[in-house]
Amino acid sequence: MLKYFLCCFFLAHTAFCLAEPLVDAKPSTTSFYNNAFVVHQLSPSLYAIGEPNYYQANYSYLIVGAEKALMFDAGANLQHDITEVIRTITDKPVAVIPSHLHFDHLGGIARFDEIWLMNTPYLRSFKKSDGLFHIPESVHLGAAEGLALPPLKVSRLIQHMEVIDLGGLQIKVLATPGHCLDEIVVHDISNNILLTGDHLYPSWLLMGNLDDYIASTDLIITQINPHTLLYGAHPDEDSSKIPAMVYSDAIDLQTTLHSIKAGTAQGHPYKNADLIESSIRYPVNKNISILTDITIIGGESFSY
Repeated sequence: MLKYFLCCFFLAHTAFCLAEPLVDAKPSTTSFYNNAFVVHQLSPSLYAIGEPNYYQANYSYLIVGAEKALMFDAGANLQHDITEVIRTITDKPVAVIPSHLHFDHLGGIARFDEIWLMNTPYLRSFKKSDGLFHIPESVHLGAAEGLALPPLKVSRLIQHMEVIDLGGLQIKVLATPGHCLDEIVVHDISNNILLTGDHLYPSWLLMGNLDDYIASTDLIITQINPHTLLYGAHPDEDSSKIPAMVYSDAIDLQTTLHSIKAGTAQGHPYKNADLIESSIRYPVNKNISILTDITIIGGESFSY
């Protein structure tokens, strides 16, 4: 039931448009594939692969080093092969790491030869006696989408705060629970770019755990600076915009979260006939808000 209403929620709040950047980070080139994917080259080493005709308008990101490439998220598309798009960009070996294990970030994951996950007790619990990781539907929530996720062969477990060299390009992977327990972000240290997944994007954020969201956001702030560019997994209601943000957006989120914790934030009850039975909506800034204390229609809680 929860996954069905989540689908309805994003469908009601995401448009079907092509992408232009939200902040001053214009792509140097844009290409289209199979009416399913659009690729924006954001820098010599970073590509945003969007799905403008998918109702959540997901964005995944390809980071290309001199020796290896890393895909952050695997797209949502179940019919078209996102790895074919990647092969038009680079011939380097490619690994994929999902920002978290919700269905819209896992659509193409089984097509990758090399899969990475974070090394946490929660994720290790999915490894069974066959050596494969069996992600239950109660975690990926993909049945309503038709996602039949096979057991995954995981090549590498990444430590929290581990620095990985892709060949002249260093990235750091941070565990950032809050939206869900397994959320991560990827920091491109070499280019001062943070890929934020569902932790932060320019629309309505869904909070699963307040204390975790605060701790993760506080950690993120220690890793970035006023010149850092941030890219999230979803655009706002106007999906003609790449979900790009700046440092002040992260600061605004941090300030709002601490105000919520202190009981001083000005939130307002929010409900939606399609999804939300009850919640509190807090504005973060003009582009971002966050829903807390969420109860889905039917009585299910969006929390962990």
